[in-house]
Amino acid sequence: MRSIPGDYDATPVPPQLQAADGVQLTLIAQHPQVVTPTGIDVDAQGRVFVVSSHTHFRPDDYVGPKHDEVIVLSADGRQRSVFYNKTTATMDLELGRDGWVYLAERDRILRVRDTDADGVGDEEQDVAVLQTEEDYPHNGLAGMAWAPSGDLIFALGENYWKQWTLRGTDGVEIKGTGEGGIFRCSPDGKRLERIAKGFWNPFGICVREDGTMFAAENDPGARPPCRLLHVVEGGDYGYQRLYGRAPYHPFVAWNGELAGTLPMVTATGEAPCGVVPLANGLLVPSWADHRIDFFPLTPQGASFSSNRVELVRGGDHFRPTCIVQQRTTRGSGKVTYYFCDWVFGSYELHGYGRVWKMEIDLRQTPGVDLDADTQPTAEAQLASALYGGTRRFSVEELFRLAAGSDPFVSRAALWALSRELRDVTVKNLPGKTPAERALAVLAIRLSQPKQDEIARVYLADTHAEVQFEALRWIADEQLAALKPDVDRVLQRPDLEYRIFAAAMATANTLDGNPRAGIEDPKILLQRLRDQQSPTRLRAFALRLIPGTYKALGMPLLRELLTLDDELMTREVVRVLATSSLATA
Repeated sequence: MRSIPGDYDATPVPPQLQAADGVQLTLIAQHPQVVTPTGIDVDAQGRVFVVSSHTHFRPDDYVGPKHDEVIVLSADGRQRSVFYNKTTATMDLELGRDGWVYLAERDRILRVRDTDADGVGDEEQDVAVLQTEEDYPHNGLAGMAWAPSGDLIFALGENYWKQWTLRGTDGVEIKGTGEGGIFRCSPDGKRLERIAKGFWNPFGICVREDGTMFAAENDPGARPPCRLLHVVEGGDYGYQRLYGRAPYHPFVAWNGELAGTLPMVTATGEAPCGVVPLANGLLVPSWADHRIDFFPLTPQGASFSSNRVELVRGGDHFRPTCIVQQRTTRGSGKVTYYFCDWVFGSYELHGYGRVWKMEIDLRQTPGVDLDADTQPTAEAQLASALYGGTRRFSVEELFRLAAGSDPFVSRAALWALSRELRDVTVKNLPGKTPAERALAVLAIRLSQPKQDEIARVYLADTHAEVQFEALRWIADEQLAALKPDVDRVLQRPDLEYRIFAAAMATANTLDGNPRAGIEDPKILLQRLRDQQSPTRLRAFALRLIPGTYKALGMPLLRELLTLDDELMTREVVRVLATSSLATA
C-alpha cells in the first residue's frame, strides 16, 4: 500500500488515503458541493449523478434543503447542477434508459426525467410502492441494479419485522414481514417478482453481464459478520427479523446453518453499502472499516468462494459507501469507478461528503486475474436447470440431489421437488426415510405453505429432524391451528434439547410473541416452575435462563436439587457458577 497525498489532507477531515499498486484516486467533488451522499451513477457523457441526503437523519438545527437532492457533476467536478429535489430518505440512484433517473426511497422506487431539456427533472412516476407502518430510513427499499434482460433489480431490508405490502404498477402485490428480499420488475414497474429472501439489509446489489447476481449486506447487530452473497432465483439466505435481534434463534441462519438456506460467499468489512464487478471478482466498500476491498471469485460448486484483497484504506474520515463502474471503460486494460464518501462516522447529517474517481490498472492490481474462467460450472448449470424446470428429473433423483452437499444445488432441487409434490395430501405423503421426510417438509412448504394438515402429520413423526422442520414450517407460516399440537410436543419427556428449543420458539410465535425466541426469562421461568412438566424439560428451561436473572433464587435452586435428577443438578450447578447466588 502506498500513500495518496492531496490538498484535502490539510482540511479538518483528512481522508489519509493509501492504495494498492495499480489503483489511482482523484477527488472529484466535496463539501459543500456534495454532502452525505447515498447514491451514485455515471452517464454515457461522463456526468456523475449523486444523491445528497438532507433527510437521513436530520438534526433539529440542520441548515439545508428540505428534501434530498439529485446533483449532476461534470466529469471533472467543476460544474454542478440540481436535477431533482423532492424525495425523502433516498437510499440509491440508478440511471435508466430514455433519460429516466431511478431513485430508491425507503418506501418506494420511483423514476424521474427531464422532458423539456432544461436539466431539471419534471416528470415523476412510481415504479414500486412499499406499504407499511415502519418508517426507519435504511431498512426499507434500497440498492438497485439492472439485469441484462432490462429488468430493474432492487432490494428490501428487514423493515423492523413490520408487515409490508410491495405493489407494482400493474397491481401485482407481494407481502412479507422481516425476511427482506431481492425483487425484479420491468422498468415501468410491471411483472413484479421476488427473486430471493432471508436478508437483513442488502444495501448494495449488482448483476454481472452474464446475469450472475450479488449482494453486500449489513450484519444483524448481535450476529456479525456482514455478508457477501451470491443471489440466486428462489434463494433463502436464512434471516428473519420477525424473530428479534437475539444472536441465536432456532429458525434463523446466517451462513447456511439450516437445511434449505444458502451460505455467504465470504464475510466483508463492516457496513458495506455497495458492490460492483471487477474482472474476476467484486469490489465492496466498507463504511465502518474505511476500506475498499477486492474479492476475487473462485468457482465452488454452483457458487463461489473468495478472500479479501485490500485495495484502498483511509483514516477515520474516509467512509466509502455506494460505488459505480463507468461503463465506457469496460473492455480496456484500465477500469474507472466513482464512489461516494460519507466522511463522518455519524448517521446524522453533518454537512460533509466527497465523490472520488478510482482508476484501476487491471495488469497491476493485486488479485485481478484477466484469464480467469467465468463460465458456469457443471453444478451451476445443474442448479439452473433444476430451478428453471428445463430438464426432467424423477422424484427419486430430486431427493438425492436435495440431500447433496452443494447447498445451491440442494436449494434448486427442493424447488423442483416442490413442483412434483404440489398436489400431495396427507394420504400420499412421500419420504421412505427420515432424511427424505425432512426434505419433503422443506419442499411441500414451498408449494403449499399454509397446508397445516400436512404439517401436523410431519410434526407427529418419530424422527427429530422431521419434527424440527415441521416446527420451523409452523412458526414461519404462523399456522395458529397447530398451537395445541405444539403444546403437546412441549410435554414429551423424551424430547431432545434442539426440539425443545424449536418448540418453545414456535409456541411463542403462535402466542403472538415471536421475538421472545427462546431467551425470554419470564416465559422460561414459568416453565421451570411448572411441576407438571417433565423434569428433563424443566432442566432445558433452566439452561436457557441467564444465571444473572434476579428472579432465580436459592430457594428455587435448592428445590430443584431435591429432584435428584442428573441433568437438573448439572444445570443448577451451571447457574451457581455464573451468578453470585452461591455466596448470597
